[in-house]
Amino acid sequence: MLGPTLQKRWDWRAAGNFICGGTGTGLMILAATLSAMGLATTNYALLASLFVAAGLGLVWLEIGRPLRSMNVFRNPATSWMTREGMVALLLIPMGILTFFIESNSLLVLTALPAAFFLFAQARILHMAKGIPAWRTHAINPMILTTGLVEGMGVLLILTGLISGNIEAFFKGYGWIVALSLVFLRGVAWLNYRYSLSNNAPEQTLRVLERSNIVIVLLGFATPIVLLFMGKQYAVYQLGLAAAAGAFMLFTGWFLKYQIIIYAAYYQGFAITHTPARGAGKPGPGLKPGWRLPQ
Repeated sequence: MLGPTLQKRWDWRAAGNFICGGTGTGLMILAATLSAMGLATTNYALLASLFVAAGLGLVWLEIGRPLRSMNVFRNPATSWMTREGMVALLLIPMGILTFFIESNSLLVLTALPAAFFLFAQARILHMAKGIPAWRTHAINPMILTTGLVEGMGVLLILTGLISGNIEAFFKGYGWIVALSLVFLRGVAWLNYRYSLSNNAPEQTLRVLERSNIVIVLLGFATPIVLLFMGKQYAVYQLGLAAAAGAFMLFTGWFLKYQIIIYAAYYQGFAITHTPARGAGKPGPGLKPGWRLPQ
């Protein structure tokens, strides 16, 4: 078949690794950031570590021969999967230790391997050169920003469980950080779609078009409105923050699932020009399954 075909090697378990890993590392980074602003956030380090571990566990379940999973550590010089796995060996224990000793300094240090893990996930997708939806440079800022937004979403959902955090979040700069991240993810999403506008199979573009209304409305506009309302109405801050966090979190999960499972078409085959028959002239090129340039 000449036209683009949907990849079948990665299923929901692979998507789950990007979902859980991005959420966990985003939560760790944001917890470290907000701890520097005076919020009590060391308790989130355990949950962040569990998210990362759950994502890696899903990948392990996906392997046909799980005992061969140790082979992932064999190529640190060339493989971003290897680098992701190696940094996880540092990230997860540090996060668990941070939770038990309640150290803000260790939380900040743990944010460093968390940031590298999140970056490695973006690079894993970017290096898949046969899939236009993944190989674009715009995938990197989108995966990075949505991981941070997801982490902030979890933090907003749970922040009411720690006394005083919700008031400090809206009185300080925490809500500005949340707004900024939502805005940056919106920009990254628009940039990602623009980068693929004439550079991806028709089926990929249709998936992104269908997903756009959900991502823009529920992942961009709604959280911004809810956060501004939370700043304005102190009595409803807890519920508004949790609702904003839920939209931020689940939109990020939806976005990743669409890109990894439904939009991941191989590029297919193409020819630069149609061969001539006899003494005729060659015709235009052919790229089955792709839109003509607009």
